[in-house]
Amino acid sequence: MHIPDIVDVIIGFLISWIIISIPVWLASKLFSSESSFPRAMAASLISIIVFAIIVAIFAFIALVIHNPFVMPIGFIVGLIGILGVYKAIFDVGWLGALGIAILAFIISIVIDLILAAVGLEAFTITDFLHIKI
Repeated sequence: MHIPDIVDVIIGFLISWIIISIPVWLASKLFSSESSFPRAMAASLISIIVFAIIVAIFAFIALVIHNPFVMPIGFIVGLIGILGVYKAIFDVGWLGALGIAILAFIISIVIDLILAAVGLEAFTITDFLHIKI
């Protein structure tokens, strides 16, 4: 990997991180008095890391015990981990964390549809659902 490639990866990561933090920030404004964009950025990054670690642990367990039915449990526990991160960072209860997660998901779909309408899409929910705008 060349230096310009590394710079491209870092810039792409930062832009993606900022973009995925926007729905979390907007959603958290309705549920938390502790809402700020830096907290939303921390929440989005930490929640992705927590989710990935939990799913990786359950994938390893599924591989060791030869049982693929462990993976959905890992996914559910990973989602609970995301709620735990939101709960801790935004100082809300479990229902507040769930509200932030659901509203952030809805906001991200709306943003995705707007970006798709103006032609700024990569792999988006509109591709997944086969929606033509």
